[in-house]
Amino acid sequence: MAASRKIVLVDDDRNFVESNRELLEACGYDVFTAHDGPTGLELVRQIHPDLVVLDVMMTTDTEGFETARAIAADHALRRTRVMLLTGVANAMHLPFDFEPDAKWLPVARILEKPVSPSMFIAEIEKLLLNQPDQGDKPCPQPPPPANAF
Repeated sequence: MAASRKIVLVDDDRNFVESNRELLEACGYDVFTAHDGPTGLELVRQIHPDLVVLDVMMTTDTEGFETARAIAADHALRRTRVMLLTGVANAMHLPFDFEPDAKWLPVARILEKPVSPSMFIAEIEKLLLNQPDQGDKPCPQPPPPANAF
């Protein structure tokens, strides 16, 4: 039996983390959580996940950006995929969207909150299906949680 995929979810919103942990676990993923960038980075270094889902605005307004760059700069983690799931553009009323960039924003995907559970799972599966096969199977579409984000 293939090993399940490991996801580290880093966000300071504890309710958001818990509801998404439940959603991801229902899809068969092993989920590890942190509520700030430094703790998340340490967790990533310990676990070597298949994917990191990272908020931007946590303890500081740029903490997620800094954490993504630290993951990319760590030789042992440089192949780790990172998805930003953030509300930074809306919260700061930015007139532009962020785009992945190898140096400044080394992430595989950026999703702006709010995002539906089905889109969240679909984007994760797209990223993970592009990695070497570990018995990947699409997640059945779960019903939306009562407190959908």
